[in-house]
Amino acid sequence: MRNAFIILFSALALAACAGEEEMASSVPMPVTPASADEVLADVQAAMGTGNLSSISVSGEAWAIRNGFRQTRKASPPWIYRNEVMDYTRTIDLDNSASLATGEIFAHNLFYDPPTWSNYLQNIPATQSAWDQQLQIWLTPWGFLQGAEDNGVSVSMSNGQTVLSWMSPVDQTSPSGMRYTVNAYINEDNLIEKTETWVEDEFMGDMHVSAVYRDYTEMDGVMVPATSEIWQGGGAIFGVAIREADANPANLAELITPPPAGSGRGGPGGPPGGGAAPNPADMIKEVAPGVYHISTNYNSLAVEFEDGFIVFESGGFPPRANAGIIIEAIASVSEKPINAVINSHPHSDHTPSLIPMVNAGIPLIVSENSVDFLRMALSTPRTLLGEDTLSPEFQTVPNEGVMVIEDSLNRLEIHHIPSLHSDSLLFAYLPNHRLAMQADFTIRGDADGGTLPYENQTPLGQEFAEYIRDNGLEFDNMLGVHSPGYTQSTEDVFMALPPGN
Repeated sequence: MRNAFIILFSALALAACAGEEEMASSVPMPVTPASADEVLADVQAAMGTGNLSSISVSGEAWAIRNGFRQTRKASPPWIYRNEVMDYTRTIDLDNSASLATGEIFAHNLFYDPPTWSNYLQNIPATQSAWDQQLQIWLTPWGFLQGAEDNGVSVSMSNGQTVLSWMSPVDQTSPSGMRYTVNAYINEDNLIEKTETWVEDEFMGDMHVSAVYRDYTEMDGVMVPATSEIWQGGGAIFGVAIREADANPANLAELITPPPAGSGRGGPGGPPGGGAAPNPADMIKEVAPGVYHISTNYNSLAVEFEDGFIVFESGGFPPRANAGIIIEAIASVSEKPINAVINSHPHSDHTPSLIPMVNAGIPLIVSENSVDFLRMALSTPRTLLGEDTLSPEFQTVPNEGVMVIEDSLNRLEIHHIPSLHSDSLLFAYLPNHRLAMQADFTIRGDADGGTLPYENQTPLGQEFAEYIRDNGLEFDNMLGVHSPGYTQSTEDVFMALPPGN
């Protein structure tokens, strides 16, 4: 009996041990997280970039009409696009250079008939500015090259692996901060999104990202069939890649830009330097309590009992231009500036809003632009080494009128949506038969005469119809981009078709 008990006890003990082993084996063993270098190596292997030093891709592309922050709508999505045909882009990864070419069929900002022109984006090897180089680093292949050159770290974001690297120590923002580039890795170890931040005078730490979809193998390298670049919360450029050539034998030819003058011209830059103007010499009273301030972007200051309302503060350089406006008004009055009217949020009409907001001056904007402007002006400004702004807004109702009036003046601010911008504001002072416009251009000739209807634009016709339908009458319409001669209501009506 005793032997039987021992055998039974031993059997139970063995069964218990077996159960413990089974239970132990069902518990997952701790997994050591992969190092950043291991994750990078896995991505490089999946992407097929082990021996990649350059790549050339071709297909079709699109760009938002008129360019970022020159769009018809202030806020995304920006649905109006221009097609880029015969698009080709070559990236020299070893030398951080890129060249993209194509043909684009596009309207200009004032909706003249669309024309064909050359598309050109050239980032030479000698280019060190981050806002140019990021166009390389945001590509999947450029990101991996940057990670290889600059060291990489790994983290997790919402369950997704993220690789990151920082710009070299000699490539920093104005605040001295280095730039960061992130790549989000999918389950197949392919890059599905990249992002970075770049300093922007208006938008602070501007987020720029690229989204990649539908990878396929082309010439031994994984290539996204579609991609989009995003800025300011919306897509601004996209590519559909049809073919790719890894390490092309004719790299030198592909990366060399066409001769100067053969490509599409870019926008002009700020005016050149010179002696600093005297603000007191730049302000002129054009009606009782109404002052025209002549900078490279003209402004109108309207006096009221408790202060001034300024129409438009655009211009370059932005801080100097805003200072001119403030000092010019101070030269004729001790009254404060109570508000600044932004005619519309295009990039050439907003730079001087920053110092105005810094001075605590509220902004008057169209209702349909306030969300974008609040987002842009409230973005942190760490790369610039500046404090975050706290803008204050007053809004003109959509397709409505804001009236500011007291014993000194009456100012009407009209919201007039347009093909140029659906946020355009127009200043009208009925008591003085005076007005001021920004980009409602009525075209004239060199001799000071207004051109006939055939030479006007659809924008001019839209504007003329509004002036006619609302019974606005003025003898003098000033311009933010000043016309060479005085324009009246009759000049505006030249943009109407005969018989209208």
